Amino acid sequence: MTTDTAGRTTVARAIGATTAASGLGLVVAPRTALRLMGAPTPDPAPLLYRVVGMFMTVSGGLLLDGAEHRVVLRWSLAQKSGAVAGVGLGVLRGDYRKRALLVASFDAVSAVALARMLASPRPEAGR
Repeated sequence: MTTDTAGRTTVARAIGATTAASGLGLVVAPRTALRLMGAPTPDPAPLLYRVVGMFMTVSGGLLLDGAEHRVVLRWSLAQKSGAVAGVGLGVLRGDYRKRALLVASFDAVSAVALARMLASPRPEAGR
């Protein structure tokens, strides 16, 4: 593995670890996450946030464990892009306050990093 490839893998794994950790936070404390994003917390929002958190934990864990595989990078890019769109739409609709865009910003930066990794040639072609 070249130094460049190792660096990309490290960045992807860091994104995965952060996604998994924030997903676990949603599983454990969905009301807190909703409050931080400025959303009202009517039921069933906390339950739904736990489900979202579980999927974030799984997708982040997959990226953490499989950052060298292009298919993992592609699906992680899809997840991050969807998160940006979802939170952005939530802010536009008034479901979240503008501070929720901080979450979308992390996902957007992550999506750009993952897209750049996918755009660059990799020695392990076909993965």
